[in-house]
Amino acid sequence: MPARSTETDIERRLRQVGDHPVAAPVVCVLTRFHLRSPRYLLPSYRNYRQVMQQARQSETPGLLRAAFLVEGPSTWYSLSIWSDTGAIGRFGTNAPSHVDAANRIFERVRYDEDQEPEIWSTKWRLQSVSNNLNWDGFDLRGIVAGMGEGGGHADR
Repeated sequence: MPARSTETDIERRLRQVGDHPVAAPVVCVLTRFHLRSPRYLLPSYRNYRQVMQQARQSETPGLLRAAFLVEGPSTWYSLSIWSDTGAIGRFGTNAPSHVDAANRIFERVRYDEDQEPEIWSTKWRLQSVSNNLNWDGFDLRGIVAGMGEGGGHADR
């Protein structure tokens, strides 16, 4: 008799090849920073690491995963994935170093001709996932499936 799998029906469907629409409250935040000089990339990365360390230590609820992404020598992005939009608002409370890092970044970023900082941020709701959700121990498939039938599959 074969061993029983603890994988749910939703998790099995999400493993099938292709794109899978989901109805989950998961939100991705992408923020772009264009620095005045490449010399500011390393200090920005150090600040990012400090904020993420504090967020991990305080076990910030709702922060699922984050990454520091480099576009070029003077441009980087912060990508974070959240369980829902409400969790984003609690982040500053759990990681006060985020406020310090945000204040420091304004000394490093480029400003356009209107003296506006070259920083922008967007929030994206998770709409669909592929079957191959591998990312160093980050179980997005399990998170989406764990949100129940409504979170697991939008086209049923």
